[in-house]
Amino acid sequence: MYYNFVMKIRSKSAIFTILLLLCSSLFLFSLQASKRWSKWLEEVDPIISKAERSVFESLPTDEDKLRFQKSFWAVRDPNKETPENEFRQDYYKRLNYANNRLGGVNSDRGEIYMILGEPFEINSYTGSEKLIDCEVWEYRTGGRLGLPPFMRLLFYKPRNVGDYRLFYPGIYSAVDILSPGYQSGGVSKLRAYREIRGSFPQLAQATLSVIPGEGSPTMPATATSSNSAFTRIFSLPEREAKNSYLRNFRSTEGVVDVMYSFKEIDGYSSFAISEDRGYRFLNYRTMPDIIQTRQTPDGKQAAKLNFNLKISDKDGKTVYQRERTIELKLNEVEKNLISEQKAVFSDFIPIIPGQFQVTTIFSNKTTEEFYIYEEEINVSDKAISVLVGYKAEEATSDKFMPFSAEKYKVFSDPRAIFNKTDSIVGMIFCRQKPEVRLIDADDAEKYIQITNIEKKQNYYFFSHPLESLKSGYYFLTIKSKDREDYKKVISVMPFIAKRPKAYEWSDPPSSGYYYTFELAQEYLNKGEIDTSLEYFNRIPKDLWNASMLPVIGRAYYAKKDYARVIEILTKPEVIKSYSVLLMLGNSALEQNELTKAAEYFELLRKYGDTANINRTLGAIFLSLGKREKAKTYFDRADELGKIK
Repeated sequence: MYYNFVMKIRSKSAIFTILLLLCSSLFLFSLQASKRWSKWLEEVDPIISKAERSVFESLPTDEDKLRFQKSFWAVRDPNKETPENEFRQDYYKRLNYANNRLGGVNSDRGEIYMILGEPFEINSYTGSEKLIDCEVWEYRTGGRLGLPPFMRLLFYKPRNVGDYRLFYPGIYSAVDILSPGYQSGGVSKLRAYREIRGSFPQLAQATLSVIPGEGSPTMPATATSSNSAFTRIFSLPEREAKNSYLRNFRSTEGVVDVMYSFKEIDGYSSFAISEDRGYRFLNYRTMPDIIQTRQTPDGKQAAKLNFNLKISDKDGKTVYQRERTIELKLNEVEKNLISEQKAVFSDFIPIIPGQFQVTTIFSNKTTEEFYIYEEEINVSDKAISVLVGYKAEEATSDKFMPFSAEKYKVFSDPRAIFNKTDSIVGMIFCRQKPEVRLIDADDAEKYIQITNIEKKQNYYFFSHPLESLKSGYYFLTIKSKDREDYKKVISVMPFIAKRPKAYEWSDPPSSGYYYTFELAQEYLNKGEIDTSLEYFNRIPKDLWNASMLPVIGRAYYAKKDYARVIEILTKPEVIKSYSVLLMLGNSALEQNELTKAAEYFELLRKYGDTANINRTLGAIFLSLGKREKAKTYFDRADELGKIK
C-alpha cells in the first residue's frame, strides 16, 4: 500500500514536472516567436503598409504569420519565373547597408535609401572650410508613382555634429550649410547661395529645390514643389503596397490564402500636345521597363498587353477613356531586342481645352504585371503646343500618326534622354517666332540660345546638335511674347543609349468626322452641353451610326430636349440597352406619353426587377386610370422593398 501510494505521488509529481516543463517550453517558444515577429516587423518597417501591418498583427497563429510573410515577399517579386526573389535579396542588402553605413533605417539617409534604393550618383562635400559636411544624392526615378523624374536630395550635418539630416528647401537655405565661421555677421540667404555656387554649383542648386534647375535664391516659395516631392517620397511605401492579396486573409477563421493579383513594375510615359490638319491632339508614349512573355506552341514568345488612357477634369470627372489591347508575338531575335532595348508604344487622341489629370495604365495580362503613370496637363489656346525629340523625318504616309504634324514625325524617348550624337529637334505651334534655350540645370546663367529655327507651314521647326554639350541635365525652355510657355528637363547621356523598338497606332486620313465625334464626347463628359451638340451637328446626319446615336441622344437628354431624344433613340439601328431604355422612359414621361413610357419601363424590368421601376410603373398606370394594374406593380414594389 505504502509503495503504491508513493508511486502514485511520484507519478503525479512526474506528470506535474512534465507539464511544468512543457508549459515553460511553450512559453519560451512563444516568447521566441514573438521576438522573431517583432524583429521581422522592424526589418520591413520602411516598406510595410498600414493595412499589411494591421492584418499581420491580427493573425492568431504562427502558421498564419508564416504564410503572410511568404505572401508579403511574393507580391513584391519582380520576376516569378526565377527561383529567387530579387526584391527580397536587394531589400536585405539595402537593410544591411543602411544599418552599417548610414546610421540605421531610422536615420534620414537610411530611410531614403530604404524607400528609393541606391542613388544614381552621390556627391560628397567634406573637408571644405566654407561648408559643413554635405552629400547630394541624385535619383532618376522615371516618374515612379508621380515622383519627379530627376531629383537631388541634400543631406547635411548641422554644425558638423551628429548624423546627416535631410535638407528641406524652403525651410532651410544655403545659410544652413555654411560652416559656422562663414555664418558670422548675419550672412544673407542670397549671399550664402552665391558663395556656395562659386565653388559648388550643383550643391547650391540643391539648396533651392530637389528638382534640378527649379527655384530661385530670391524666391524661396518656389520650393513648394520640393515639399510635394517629399510627401510623395514618404508616402511611396503606402502607395506602392500591393494590398489586394490581403482580402484573402481571414484571421478570425485562421485561413490564409496566398493568391494575389497583379504586381507593379516600373515604366516610363510622356505626353505632348500637337496640331495637325485643324485638330489638336494629345500624344502619349508608354514604355514598360520589362515585357515578360510566354512561349506559344509554335515556338513564338507572346504577351497580351493592355493600354488604358483616362483623362479627368479638376473635379475628378472622367472626360475621356480609351482602352487598347494587342497580342504581341515575337521571335527569339525580337524578344532579345526588346529585352535589351525595351519597347515603346505610341498613341494619340483629339483633345479639347482644359486642365486635366491624365493617367496611363499598362498591364501585361499574360504575366499579371502593370504600371501606372499620372501627369497634369494644360490644354489651351494660350499654351503653345510642342513636339520635341532626338530626330524628325518626313512622313511617308498621309495617315494621322502620333507625335507628327504636317507630314513630319518626331521621334522621342519617354525617358527624355539624348545621346551626344543626337540633335534636339522640335515643332512649335505658335504664330510668332519663339525663343528657344537649353539651360544648364546646375547653373541657370549658363545656357545655349538655339538659333536654327525655321518657319514651316503652321509651326516653327528647330534643331541643335548636342555633341558639344557636357553630359548632364538641361532645361529646354521656349518663350513667346516674353513669356515662358514651355519648360522640360532633358538628360544628355555620357554613354550611347540604345533606342527602344517602336510600336504605334495610326488612323486613316478620312478620320476627321471620327475625331469630331470624340471631341463632342469630351465636351459632353465635361458638362459643356451646347458645345458638345455643336460638334455633334458638324457630323453629317447620314454618318450618325448605331454607336454614335446613343451618345448624341445623351447630349439632347442633358439639354432636356426630350422630343429629340425620342426621335434619335427610337431609330431601329439603336440597340435598346439599359441606359437607352431609361432615357426613352424618362423622356416619354416628360412628354406625357404615358403608354410609351410604360412600354420602356416594362422592358427595363428585364435588366433588373427593382422596387423603383415597379413604383414608376404603378404611378404610370395609376395616371392612366388602370388601378388594378397599378396595384399589381405597387404590391410588387413593396415585396421587393422587403427583400434585403
